[in-house]
Amino acid sequence: MIKRISSTLILLLTFSLTVANSQSLTISGIVKNSKTDEPIPYVNIGIRKKNIGTAADLSGRFRLTINDENRKDTITFSGVGFEELSLSIDAILSDRQTEFFLNEKATSLQEVVVTNRARKIRKVGTISRNPLVTGTAQTRNSNDISELANLIKLNQTPSELLSATLYLKSLKIDSASFRINFLDSVDGEPGDRIVEKSIIRRLPLTSGWVTVDLEQYNIVIEKDFFISFEYLPDPNYNEKFLFYYGGALGGNYYSRNVSLGNWKKGNGARIAAYVTVRQ
Repeated sequence: MIKRISSTLILLLTFSLTVANSQSLTISGIVKNSKTDEPIPYVNIGIRKKNIGTAADLSGRFRLTINDENRKDTITFSGVGFEELSLSIDAILSDRQTEFFLNEKATSLQEVVVTNRARKIRKVGTISRNPLVTGTAQTRNSNDISELANLIKLNQTPSELLSATLYLKSLKIDSASFRINFLDSVDGEPGDRIVEKSIIRRLPLTSGWVTVDLEQYNIVIEKDFFISFEYLPDPNYNEKFLFYYGGALGGNYYSRNVSLGNWKKGNGARIAAYVTVRQ
């Protein structure tokens, strides 16, 4: 009995020392456009492959708390329409850097294929939902994102994206801000962005099916891709389970709740979301 108590005390002391020696570090500042010096809203900021991240707010400001053990890691800043910026955490802390500048990414015009045949309008994705299948939006903290992705199969058919539709519902708030992202499909999983256009909308959470018009962006895609809906942080709402996504039985879904974090695959259900295209 005495030996067991002694072992327990040793374990507790060891744990206490570990916690005491683990210091937290805070990196904060503002992300700006290097060309215009203007703040860039909702930039994703994080340590890749370690699920540590945050997102800048509407004013481009951010605050990221990490452990001392991450001092040797690299932080990446990823903004839609901008080149990624990767910096050593050690260097940021040593230089006391609080301003971070991103360069605009050069974009090329998409080739539009013109044919003589009449073009058809189709809905591609999950166009129905099951009332018993839902997915909640969860973030680790109020300053980070929650993102769900759905695979869209185009079968190598050039498609002009006209709109994106998904099912959203909440009993707590009337609306929330989302960014719509278009991601490459790499071995059937979400990859890098393939459309460098910032599509951010304040969407209602009271009507169920919500449609976002995409015609003004002139987006043409022909290969399979993932469309993701990224809930953007709102400092006015710190609680979890603010709203839920509609879903349908069968298939897979992908989610992440950290900026630049790893995608998690779920089986047996998919989110109720689709795109309307002209082919």
